[in-house]
Amino acid sequence: MSTILRLKSFSKLDYEQKLLIIKQGRPTPPLPGLHQRKGQKIIRTFLPEWYTRKEWLCGCDSSNRLFCFPCLLFSQQWNNVWVSSGYTDLNNLPGALAKHERSGTHIQHQIALKTFGKCSPLNTASDQANRLLVSAHNAKVRENREILNDLICATCYLAKQEIPFVGNNESAGSSNRGNYMELLNIFAEKDDRLSTHLKSSSLFTSNQIQNDLILAIGDVLRQDIKAEVNAAPFVSVQVDETTDIMSKPQLSVTLRYVSQNKVKEAFWGFSEIIKQSRAAAVTDHVLSVLDSHSCTGKLVAQTYDGAVVMASELSYVQEKIKEKAPGALLVHCYAHDLDRVLSQSAKSITECRVFFQTAEGLASFFNKSVKRTKLLIDIAKGLLGSASTWWSSHSMLVKGINAYYGDLLDMFRLLSENEADGDSDTHMMAVGYAGWLSKDLTCFILMVFGEVFKATDGLSAVLQSNSMDIAFCCEQINDTMTILCQLREDFDSFYNGFEESCQLLGLISSFTKSEQPIRDQRRMLYHNILDNISTQIKARFDQYDKLSFVDLVDPQKFKDMSDCLDELWQRLVEACSSPFNFSRLRADLIGLHSSPTIQQMCTTPAQLLDFLHSNDLTVTVPEAWKLLSYVLTLPTTMASGESSFSALNRIETYSQNKTGEEPLSSLALISIESERLTRLKEDREKFYSDVIERFVEKDDQYHDNFCWK
Repeated sequence: MSTILRLKSFSKLDYEQKLLIIKQGRPTPPLPGLHQRKGQKIIRTFLPEWYTRKEWLCGCDSSNRLFCFPCLLFSQQWNNVWVSSGYTDLNNLPGALAKHERSGTHIQHQIALKTFGKCSPLNTASDQANRLLVSAHNAKVRENREILNDLICATCYLAKQEIPFVGNNESAGSSNRGNYMELLNIFAEKDDRLSTHLKSSSLFTSNQIQNDLILAIGDVLRQDIKAEVNAAPFVSVQVDETTDIMSKPQLSVTLRYVSQNKVKEAFWGFSEIIKQSRAAAVTDHVLSVLDSHSCTGKLVAQTYDGAVVMASELSYVQEKIKEKAPGALLVHCYAHDLDRVLSQSAKSITECRVFFQTAEGLASFFNKSVKRTKLLIDIAKGLLGSASTWWSSHSMLVKGINAYYGDLLDMFRLLSENEADGDSDTHMMAVGYAGWLSKDLTCFILMVFGEVFKATDGLSAVLQSNSMDIAFCCEQINDTMTILCQLREDFDSFYNGFEESCQLLGLISSFTKSEQPIRDQRRMLYHNILDNISTQIKARFDQYDKLSFVDLVDPQKFKDMSDCLDELWQRLVEACSSPFNFSRLRADLIGLHSSPTIQQMCTTPAQLLDFLHSNDLTVTVPEAWKLLSYVLTLPTTMASGESSFSALNRIETYSQNKTGEEPLSSLALISIESERLTRLKEDREKFYSDVIERFVEKDDQYHDNFCWK
């Protein structure tokens, strides 16, 4: 148990143990890690002489925070920073010290500390009676907290496994009261004390208790993320978007950083998006997350690949972020499939949004039952393969429908004409999809995106490859832009091919109220789609060539580094001049580039970072280690040969498989950050204590039942 936790448990100790703590006195560690930064520069550090100035001040060397010694011992309320989380703001330290020591509760606790054990004989009896009452209260609190541990365990399990908490009938007489209560009943079969409480009290079974426990566990996870981010030299922010069970758009934020010489991606939470002011809402939410971590000054990259943000909105968001964090480059994230990003952005066009929503529904139609899967094989001759693969890429979805358009149309028409042969749900959906495929507008958009994805598939594959050759990527980006420009100019040829396809398939001309000729309407939509795609690519990759400096720490490029060192060096200086000591960095890099051992043992920047750490070389090349941390923090680079570690992938999986619970952000956090949860639970006593401490802060009614005197 840490020193601060022991001081917080002062009230439940016996008299002799309390006397020993008071005799030992307050802890006064030097706290070298307690400092104030401005950007990457440390501008203020804690001076131990403050301990001499304030006899009540104490510190915690594990958290690098300041506390009040008498208040830690005697306080019964934990909502004061000097006894709860600890004080860290050195800018306002003198004023905060003066304010605290003038408070009435602090003065009372000082008196209690100075007079402890000095009661007069007249007060001995009343003091003894009070100690008995306190002892009885603390015994009850101890029992309640032990039961609360079981509830925390059940909550962690259900949230981690994404299992619904509630049931249809949670009344006492129900045979199935929901997973939460049924799991506690299983625990109670082995624990008479828990069984008694569940039967005699509703204190532990209310919905409020469940929700507050979920929030408390989420708070503990976020506190651990904050600690890692605070210690990281750089951070990048990745914004994604998903739709919850109620079809409401939810914004998610993931932070990427290097911690303990490993690349980490930490999910922070979901936030509902305000459609009317999307760009402003995204900006405000991202800045609030950065401010809560005090990491705006070390933000090096921002990406919005998974968010439905128009190009104009994207420019607004990234510029507003750069006002606060000038070094935050707008980049594309390797974890996102480019084709999916482009089709996502095209959903800002109404026709495209309807098209992709319907196409995604069609793709999942065949996975709903074995009978539908068999229909796909029998009627479409199995040419589509596994329908489930369509979901992985919008490009594959478009290519699949495009290649077998006639087969699909015939199949849905047949299903819609034979209601007696199938269930009503299948017939109703078949009628809808047959009508959708019969429209020439569907074919038009399908053919447009078929050409778009044909142009972007190669670039997408390059961006997701393990080897991030920035120069080659830039060539592919330029080639893709050239092809898209040529497509835009070749509308007439494209439209002639489209009309031939419509005639061959017997498609119905889409109804329009516009007086504008249908060909001109199609031309406008065609140009809107291509302009949207081109603008999105330009916005996301406009600064991509500036990232060529990542080759400086790519071991596969070390042999040929002498030929391009000066050019890459200039790129580095232009992109991020402030964080580095360049004279030392150049010397570090020359030493790494010329090392045969590194060229033999390392092939990626991540392996090089691990090599330096494992061989205790980070202090030998400190600026090179910092540059490695910088490069690996950029979400353009894959940290390993597998992308499965990506928090973005885990968010997408969670969004597709989550339960019907209200989409609490903390529920998602527990599930997505399950590895972090498992690690924190290894120190069982600290984890449960931290959760309970956060839990009792949620409502004043919890203090009497769960707080020590």
